[in-house]
Amino acid sequence: MRSCGISTLRLLANIINVAIDEIEGVYAAADIPLPSLDAPFNPADPAEALLQNPIVESATLNIIAAAAQLSATVGSPTVSAFNASRVYHLSACLRAASEVNVVEVLREAGPAGLHAKEIAVSSKTDPLLLARILRLLATHNIFREVTPNVFANNRISSVLDKGKSSKILFENPNERLTGTSGFAALLELSADHNMKGVAMLADTMLHPKEGELGFNRAYRTPESLWDWLHRPENVYQMQRFDIGMRGTAATASTDAIHKGFNWSSLPAGSVLVDVGGGTGHISLAIAQKNPGLQYWNENFPSHVESRMVDFQVYDFHTPQSVPNAAVFMLRHIAHDWSDECVVRILCHLRDAAQPTTKLVVIDKILESTARVPDTGEEAIPGSARASAPAPLLPNWGVGKAEVYYYDLMMHCILGGVERTLEHFVEVFAKAGWKLVRVHHPEGWRDSHIVGVPAGSPQDSM
Repeated sequence: MRSCGISTLRLLANIINVAIDEIEGVYAAADIPLPSLDAPFNPADPAEALLQNPIVESATLNIIAAAAQLSATVGSPTVSAFNASRVYHLSACLRAASEVNVVEVLREAGPAGLHAKEIAVSSKTDPLLLARILRLLATHNIFREVTPNVFANNRISSVLDKGKSSKILFENPNERLTGTSGFAALLELSADHNMKGVAMLADTMLHPKEGELGFNRAYRTPESLWDWLHRPENVYQMQRFDIGMRGTAATASTDAIHKGFNWSSLPAGSVLVDVGGGTGHISLAIAQKNPGLQYWNENFPSHVESRMVDFQVYDFHTPQSVPNAAVFMLRHIAHDWSDECVVRILCHLRDAAQPTTKLVVIDKILESTARVPDTGEEAIPGSARASAPAPLLPNWGVGKAEVYYYDLMMHCILGGVERTLEHFVEVFAKAGWKLVRVHHPEGWRDSHIVGVPAGSPQDSM
């Protein structure tokens, strides 16, 4: 518990105190107060923009990590473990609150809030049960209990707002998510079939069946998630999934794509193949800054008219038909698939690659929670990244837990995996690629992982 005469508790407290000083310094310099937890989230508030300040982002990460580690250090281990086993209640309650449109009802009620009996009227739900659900969430700082059984939105609950009147939401339940930002849809599907699939993790480990995932066990179906979503009776689930995924794309900054791999280094006329790129909003961002690349869309009509872009229906589990690619880019593709499937996808690209072709995989890279001594050397250029200050976990622990949640969710729902750098090296090598460079765009959790054809002239550079 002690290091150089200073206890672990004091070291963690010092990290928090320094971080608070840094955040308050930024807000004081701007003469803006920090956003209040009790007030609804307002994305147009200048105070929210300051949270993207690099100093504030770094300090926030330290506070979240240190506060969680401090609580774990002093808390009862049995209580901590038992509480961890019951976190699923939060997921279930969040989905319930979103499905019965509590946030929108409370938005219309205003900051004074509304009694649970009145909140429950439109949804015709049990007011006592609803109050219990909201109280559990308020206990975790989601919603605010103004007076006993009277609840109001706060900064966290309000991000679930679908932007419609509660009347419209209740009158058109099948269209409640259409035209929204997509965040509520994303949360609901995460707390629905994602949670149910992950709940089967131990079952599929202890009693495995060939090709069966947690999702299959939970829904008693041999179908993949994709096939299950396309069943006629699952139209609403498919719509919700689509809206949730588009919501993710809409909230993701396209600026980070320019902070990693140097697209402008490619010769004019180079062909960028966005493998499995969906609507292509990322490759559009690349093309708009690098018009010499061959690319797409109505947002860039000159490229369409001059045939500098081509759309192809393509199953990336089959041979790649573009033979002259300067870059094959896979963004958020590899993590959906098992090693066997990813190797097959990359093998098809390797077969179509020229000696000068590059592979750019954009995905998260998992870090170990073990502190590894810094040798001052990088096995792969750009792969080194900052570690959290001791005694924090080097990967910032709870502060960066999102990627580890994704990892297990991908496994249980799709059979996919979020990989460590060493894991990426292995997968690349099995498919005939050599991982030669990594970029970690500042302020972004996705990395740009660059490969070249193994045995090509680039391999020896």
